[in-house]
Parts: sequence; structure tokens; C-alpha cells
Amino acid sequence: MGLEIETEKEFDLEDLKEDIESSRKTERWNDAPAEVKDLFHQIEWNVIEGEHADTVGLINPALENDVSARTLIAGPMATGIAEVGRRFKFDEYFLPEVMMSAKSMHQALGILKPLIIAEKTEELGTVVVGTVQGDLHDIGKRIVAMMMEAAGFTVHDLGVTVPPEEFISAIKEHKPQIVGFSALLTTTMNMQWETIKAITEEGLREDVKIFVGGAPISQIWCDKIGADAYAADALVAVEKAKACVSTFKAMKGGAPELHAAMLAIDTDATKQKAERAQAAYA
Repeated sequence: MGLEIETEKEFDLEDLKEDIESSRKTERWNDAPAEVKDLFHQIEWNVIEGEHADTVGLINPALENDVSARTLIAGPMATGIAEVGRRFKFDEYFLPEVMMSAKSMHQALGILKPLIIAEKTEELGTVVVGTVQGDLHDIGKRIVAMMMEAAGFTVHDLGVTVPPEEFISAIKEHKPQIVGFSALLTTTMNMQWETIKAITEEGLREDVKIFVGGAPISQIWCDKIGADAYAADALVAVEKAKACVSTFKAMKGGAPELHAAMLAIDTDATKQKAERAQAAYA
């Protein structure tokens, strides 16, 4: 039985704008043993600073301390890459810095992917994912794919700069319940819309539930282009995917009621986080 460490809590990440000493003073990861808490902060800053040569030397000790691969991804790796995304959004980081952080994530995922896949216990359905045409970035998409696999989905990852016709071919071949489009750049996010249009023109829109995600993507964008769900992170993507193949299995892709159901999941999650925060201070 691995260490149980809270990763779904709404953490204050203001310290990640400063330095690792500021992070060490926070209560984040306080439910972990002291040495694991410190490892988690080192992993966060390893990702933020893109020190990829040192990544393996941090991931392996965490695993040796009974931290699960899922916890590492949903915990310090997620908070670290979230700060990278924030810096990129506000022009504090540019593509070279993002790529260095991505290298750190790739180093970690190389170790964690076999462990994540080994956690798969049931077969829930099929998912096709890819980074849209013109975009070469895949770190967020890879994390989502691995978490989907661990949850019980068969995942077909089409890679990067995937044209609409390749998504269409994959839908016809694999017959997935869910298709996910990732985009990191504002210059490529419109290809999510173009790909949805192409799938619709091919007569396949009702057959698949379409998820969108990536640094510049938002719920507003999801609404605008007619996607079924916006996934802010990998955990949200898994939760919504599970709902799509169970509670909302009968709903067709593109249906307004499906879109509303996906929004309701976000609302429920926000309420639960607020209740947990209130209970913590009670």
C-alpha cells in the first residue's frame, strides 16, 4: 500500500512564483513524511526550472518511499507544470523555457509510464488523442493519455501535428467513445475547431465525444467550437471520460445535454473543493 497523499486539494501556488525555499515553508504536501514533502518540492522546481538532467534522481527516491506513479503525476509534477503554463501565458516564459520543462517531464514519464499502465485494472472504453496539426507539443497530452490508460481506457495516441484526416481515419479504425485534441499555442488552437468541422462533415460527430485541452484552451473556447468537454488537467479528463462511458453513455457527441452534463461535473467539483476547504478551517 503506497503513501496516501492529497493531490486533489485546491492548493495555493503563489510560492511557485518565487523559489524553492518559499515552497518548503508552505503546508502543501504536509500529509507526507518530511523527506517526501521535500522531494515533492524539489520535483516541482525541477519541472519549473527544466533541470532535466536531475529528474531521474528525484523520481526514483520518491518511488522508493512508496509514492505511487499516479500521485507523482497528479501531485508535484502537475503543480510544477501548472506554474510553467502560467509563466508561458503571461510571457514570463517562452518556448525555449517550456521545452526545457517538457524535457524534465519526459524524463519522469519515461520511468512512470510502465507503472501507470500496470495499474490498469479494467476495460472502460477506447480513447483517441493527438496534438492538432501545426503543434509539436505533447507533454500535457501524454500525461492525459497515461492517466486514461491507468483508469482503464485503451488509448491510441496519434502523436503531434495530427491533421484532421488522420483523426477521422483513427475514428473509423478504432471506433473510440472519446477523442481528445490538445494544443499549446494560440496559433494552433483553431485547428481544434477545424478538426471538429471535418469530423462533422464526415458524418462522425455523433459517434464521438470530443474533449479539448491545452495551455490556451478554456471552457469559453470549448463552448465556442462545439466540443463536448474542456479538461483543465489530466484528473478532470479522466473523471469526465468515465462519466461519458457510464452515466452519459447514451448521449450522442455534440448533444447540448452532454455539454451541460460535462459542465455540471466542473460545478460539482468546485463545490466539493469549497466544502473540503471549509471543513479544513472548521
